Formats: sequence, C-alpha cells, structure tokens
Amino acid sequence: MINLVPVSAVLSAESGGRPAMVIDTTDHDVIGYWAYRLNVSRDDLISAIEKVGNSVAAVRRHLES
Repeated sequence: MINLVPVSAVLSAESGGRPAMVIDTTDHDVIGYWAYRLNVSRDDLISAIEKVGNSVAAVRRHLES
C-alpha cells in the first residue's frame, strides 16, 4: 500500500522546518505574481527586495510599514 503525504511534511522532515518563502528575482513571472499578491507595482516590489532582501515575510513587513 502506498501512503501519500503532503510535500510540506517531506520538506519539514528533511530540513528540520519549513523552508522560508522567498521571491525569485530572476523569474519575471514570479515578480509579477508577488507584485499582484502584495498589491504593489513591480518596481515597488523590486525596490523593497533591494532594501530588505527577498524573504516574502520581510518584504511584506516593509511594504506594510
């Protein structure tokens, strides 16, 4: 019998925790997605990433401040 498990469970088991969500600045589609999700322009998103790094949590905190 095959038991299916969520990908997050596998990642947690291998890395000791969930991997941090980061924004891949080399992927044009990813930049567009996160700009849409965070309700900012691409330029504002890239500016925020330059200031605080590419962690989604850090960018979100920066944009909300």
